[in-house]
Amino acid sequence: MPQFEIRVSATAECALHIEGVGHPDDEVHGRSLLISATFAGPGLDGFGFLADERKLRAILSAVASELDHKHLNKLPQFADVNPSAENVARWVAEELLKRLPQGGRLQLKKVSVQLHRDAKVTYRL
Repeated sequence: MPQFEIRVSATAECALHIEGVGHPDDEVHGRSLLISATFAGPGLDGFGFLADERKLRAILSAVASELDHKHLNKLPQFADVNPSAENVARWVAEELLKRLPQGGRLQLKKVSVQLHRDAKVTYRL
């Protein structure tokens, strides 16, 4: 079945360290995360939209703001896991699922966290 997709993005500037990897990421360092969420659905509404991108961007921005200008290792959501891009992507997806309207035709498909221009992690649902 054909589907439309829409992707929205938000940023978070954060500090973190990855314990035990044995390279420079062991030390506290900063990251400028570009967080993207992709949604899909089977059809368009009466206005010709899959979804209101402003509302989706606002929801994603609210989630990203919980990471922005924070030391990720000190946040409760990363108390038991390293704040790797993989774990950040999974946490963002879980938060989006809690905050999105239930029962609609829109489905969260994936969350990506871009660390820099050469590296991006994607969590697919």
